[in-house]
Amino acid sequence: MRFRSFLSLSLIPILVSAAVTAQQPLPVALHIEVQDRSGARVGEPATITKSRQSTTVEFQRIFQPGDRILLSGPQQMALRVDPSLPECFIYAPSPTDLAYEIPIGRTEQQTGVAYAPEAFSGDTHRITLRPLSEQERHSYRNLALNPCDQPQANLAIYPHATSNSVARNLFDFAARNAIDGVAGNGHHGAWPNQTWGPELQPDVWWRLDFGRPVTIDKLRLMLRADFPHDSTWRFVTVEFSDGSHIAIQLAATAEFQEFPITMRRISWLRLTNLIPADSTKWCALVEFEAWGRE
Repeated sequence: MRFRSFLSLSLIPILVSAAVTAQQPLPVALHIEVQDRSGARVGEPATITKSRQSTTVEFQRIFQPGDRILLSGPQQMALRVDPSLPECFIYAPSPTDLAYEIPIGRTEQQTGVAYAPEAFSGDTHRITLRPLSEQERHSYRNLALNPCDQPQANLAIYPHATSNSVARNLFDFAARNAIDGVAGNGHHGAWPNQTWGPELQPDVWWRLDFGRPVTIDKLRLMLRADFPHDSTWRFVTVEFSDGSHIAIQLAATAEFQEFPITMRRISWLRLTNLIPADSTKWCALVEFEAWGRE
């Protein structure tokens, strides 16, 4: 009986240790590689399994149409796709083999005009990826910001902006331009004045998906102020994924307009019922911010 009791007690630390180990998340491998249009690898990939470190790919190549970056890691990562662009805090529900298409080209019929001229240019490139720290994950910040967002509907990286109208289908006026962090105002067109610019039509909308529930308590909007080319929206309705909505009144100003709101737990929001002061002139959204916490 004593032997049996001793054996049972001696197993407790082992079982507890095993349970604790099972609850601890395993390190997630960070992986980056670059592929061309055919899927052939460009340069050497980089992989690291230490969860608190970053991984970097450096290579020499003039980017070609169809080149893309493949990356894997934890659900919340910081990605820098080019030294001329800021680091992007991204969320990926299924963070395996994510694809970022390299935006190249400088004509209105191609992508690229919403980026600085030096972005993705030359033959030397550096891409970095790292997990977000606990402080970064839980800090109060603009949860809409994502300079790495792209117009593709199948992109599984958030935040992600979409709309039902883009003027002449030009990249200058794509929905993603309103969350890229570039607040150029006073002109319209290519970088640094890219905006979400819909056609002159009624019933336009712009939507922001976070990819997961977040808590927000403040909105900030900057409208384009390229007067007299532009008009501005006077009123807009903001719809939230929780079924609520608010109506806000906008001013004809080039500055950010701030709107504290009742705290909400949401996964998406949508701007709709956009009422222009002059329906014969263009209206555009330079930047949209949603402040809150994970």
